[in-house]
Amino acid sequence: MPSTNGHGSEASERVALYMRVSSEEQRDRETIEIQREFLQEYCRLYGLEVAQVYADDGLSGTIPLHERLEGSRLLEDAKEGKFSTLLIYRLDRLGRSLLVIVDAHDRLQAFGVGLKTATEPIDTSNPSGRLIFQMLASFAEYERETIRERTRAGLHRAFRGGRHFGAVPYGYRADDQGRLQVVPEEAKIVREIVSNVAEGSTLYAEAKRLNDLGLATPGWRYSNGKKRPGAQLWSVMTVSNIVRQPAYSGVRRVKTNDGKDVIEQPVPAVLEPGLQERAMAILEENSRFRNRKNDRRYLLRGLVRCATCGGACTGHNSSRRGKKYHYYACRAAKTYNFGMAPPHKASYVSAEWLEVWCGRTCAVSWRTREKSSSACASSTTRQTTPKSSKPAGRSLPSASPPSRPKRIVT
Repeated sequence: MPSTNGHGSEASERVALYMRVSSEEQRDRETIEIQREFLQEYCRLYGLEVAQVYADDGLSGTIPLHERLEGSRLLEDAKEGKFSTLLIYRLDRLGRSLLVIVDAHDRLQAFGVGLKTATEPIDTSNPSGRLIFQMLASFAEYERETIRERTRAGLHRAFRGGRHFGAVPYGYRADDQGRLQVVPEEAKIVREIVSNVAEGSTLYAEAKRLNDLGLATPGWRYSNGKKRPGAQLWSVMTVSNIVRQPAYSGVRRVKTNDGKDVIEQPVPAVLEPGLQERAMAILEENSRFRNRKNDRRYLLRGLVRCATCGGACTGHNSSRRGKKYHYYACRAAKTYNFGMAPPHKASYVSAEWLEVWCGRTCAVSWRTREKSSSACASSTTRQTTPKSSKPAGRSLPSASPPSRPKRIVT
């Protein structure tokens, strides 16, 4: 098995070149071409024959070698014996994690392929060389963590300085410095939406109003100037996100450290003080309406799907001759569908009938599973139960559905 040697190889040695850069390093102008030129000059100087060339461009060093596109091809060629040594610019080109580097080294060693770096003397044929190899791999991981920490600290500093990254909220645009500026036309629409909700309008009513006016949906606008069109129609969720966007009150909250910390970033306000709080209070009150005394709880809400379009079926009620009826119906059949699915004729199913049938079916299924578990336990312990013994208590109803009501409100 060949050792992982340093400089000074024989002229007949066949080597493969491997290069890698990540997106962070590309910004520092350390490109694939620089590594390629250096390694080719190194081979010319020491009289090495280049058998294969592999390059992973814009790929993180934390990804194992066998999971990279060129890295997997490299290992396949190493298994076929197309080269005897792998030459890299520096050990951290193989990986930025101690585990990744050692794993790549072990895979190459299993195929009888040595490992060389053009800038570091490494020899794993003796204990001291293996120690240096692992130390250099640890330094590569340490450098990665240091770069990551510096990048995170710089990003947080930019956030605190008022710079915006990523998608820009509707009603704003980012200037050359990355700071948010108000877009008057969009800010006017935001004020209308929030004011109407604060006065008692619903999210459905606002979405329908905006669609009737033919106004363009928010879409996506990024701090780098790029734009992406949005949906064709305003949805309830889009209106809800606008009402709840804290930036409109003058403070944008940025979550950092996986959501553990929040940076409050001052931005130009779109709404007058207190307006957004009143609108959110109205929405909170509306969300509690279904729990009021005279309202019904729909037990299968969010679980029932339309057999025609696959859309969600929600609970509704209707009154006729002084009697109230409750039923489930597909949202696509309602006027506030907003393009979620093509409108179609959907059945109105009695809520009470459907909930009773589902309850009986689940009860029988549970009872059957309990009997199966008891039978398995009895077979394992070789215990027998007298045939005359019967379980105490009331028997559960069958899974057959109850008779449907004669008339369903349509």
